[in-house]
Amino acid sequence: MKQLSVVAVALVLLTAVSCRKEKKSVPAEVTTTAFLVNGSATQGSHNFFSFSSGGEVPVSDSATNRWDFAMRFEAFLVNSAASGPGNAGVQVLNQPFDAVTIAPEAGYRFDTTAIQRAVKPDDWYIYNAVTRSFAPIAGRTFVFRTATNRFGKLEILSADPADDNGNLVVPPTRPTKIKYNIRFAYQPDGTRNF
Repeated sequence: MKQLSVVAVALVLLTAVSCRKEKKSVPAEVTTTAFLVNGSATQGSHNFFSFSSGGEVPVSDSATNRWDFAMRFEAFLVNSAASGPGNAGVQVLNQPFDAVTIAPEAGYRFDTTAIQRAVKPDDWYIYNAVTRSFAPIAGRTFVFRTATNRFGKLEILSADPADDNGNLVVPPTRPTKIKYNIRFAYQPDGTRNF
């Protein structure tokens, strides 16, 4: 009788485990958009971006975890450590955007100080002083762990000098903004799958 009870319990447990559905990750939606940022390397505020909202976040939210990264001119901030209260981190991979199908588990970098930033200029662009434009290095993909521990990936398609309205300008007109055209994907379900 005791053996029969043990077998019955084992069968119930086996059935429960086999009936449990595995959580399947839905592919992250890819979005292309313009992100207009402050064109001064030294003055004025950064512009803040959230993967979960898919766009810019007000400067008034800069002391929250509602943003993941920020930019001013060509410089990035990552929302963690020295730059914000979030848990964001970043890696710049030498892989094309479409080839990055899963976020790395570890190895994310942070802004450790105002000078020691996670994203360095030579990680992602070549600057043309004549046209005042940034040429993104082909095949570079930013992978972010967001401020709220989700994952996003980002590709910078172009970075061009612009006026306050986002209209492109050419020298000798001095730009007040940099217009970034970006492609990104955000995975809200907590998995690292894109």
